[in-house]
Amino acid sequence: MKEAELPTETVDFRIGQLVVIYEVDGKTYLAEPYRLHYLWALLGLFVLATIALGRGKGLRGLLGTAASMGVLAYVVVPQIAAGNNPLLVTFVGAFGILALSIYFVHGINRKTSAALIGTTIAALIALVLSTLLTEWMQFTGLTSEEAFLARFQLGGNLDLVSLYLAGVVVGALGALNDVTVTQAAVVQALLQVNSRYSVRELYTRGMAVGFDHIGSLVNTLILAYAAGALPLLLLINQSDVPLALLLNNETFAAEIVTMLVGSLALVLAVPLTTLVAAWLLRGRKLDYIERRWPGA
Repeated sequence: MKEAELPTETVDFRIGQLVVIYEVDGKTYLAEPYRLHYLWALLGLFVLATIALGRGKGLRGLLGTAASMGVLAYVVVPQIAAGNNPLLVTFVGAFGILALSIYFVHGINRKTSAALIGTTIAALIALVLSTLLTEWMQFTGLTSEEAFLARFQLGGNLDLVSLYLAGVVVGALGALNDVTVTQAAVVQALLQVNSRYSVRELYTRGMAVGFDHIGSLVNTLILAYAAGALPLLLLINQSDVPLALLLNNETFAAEIVTMLVGSLALVLAVPLTTLVAAWLLRGRKLDYIERRWPGA
C-alpha cells in the first residue's frame, strides 16, 4: 500500500474510484480521475448511432474519418515535427484527406469531383487571404500556450506563423467538405428532374438552395468558433482594458481572423461548387450521373 499526495485543488474522489497516479523523485501523487472508459463508451455510442442511422455511408464515413486522422497523426504531424514547412505539409495532407474522405464515402463520380474541386479552390482562397492578413497584421504565431510549448519542445525550429495558417485551413476543411458535397448533390438532383438544364439554369436553380445554405452556414460556423473562444470572451468581459486594445492583441485578432476567413471560405464554396458541378454534370443521362457503391 502506498500513500499518495492529493493535488492542491482536489476533486471529490470516492472510495474504489479509478484514478491516475504518478511518481516523481520517490513521491507518489494522485493526479486526476480515470476518464478513458467513459470516452470509450461515448465513442462506441457514436459509432453505433452512425452505423444504425447512416448504414453503408455511415460506416464509410467513420472509416474515412479514421483514415483522415491517421494522415494527420502519422504524416502531417511527423513532417512538421521534422522541420518541414507546416503550411505546405498541411495543405498537401489536407488535399489527400479530402480526396480520401470524399471519394471513399460518396464514391468516384462527377458529383464528388465537383465537391473536391470546390473545396480545394475555397481552401486555397482561405490560405491566400490568411497569409496576406498574417503578413499585414504582423502575427508572430504565439497565439496560445500550446504554440509556445510546441516551439520550445522542437528547439525553436518551428515556424509558428505557418503553423497558425495551417490551423486556419484545417479548421475549415470539415465544414467545407459538408457544404460542397451538399451543393453538388443539389445540382445532381436537378439533373435527375430535367437532364436538359443548361449550365446557367443549373447554377441559378442550385443557388436558390445555396442562398439558404449560406445563411445557415454563417450562423453555424460563427457560433462554433465563438464556442471555442469562450475563455477569450470571458477575458474581454472581465478586463478593464479598453475593448479596442484587447481586439488589437494578437491572441484575439488571430481568433477573429480564423473565424472570418473560415466563414468566408464557406460562403465562397457554395457558388464555386455549384458552378463546377453544373459544368461537370450538364447534359448527363440519369444512369451516368452517379454510380453508387453496392448497397448504398
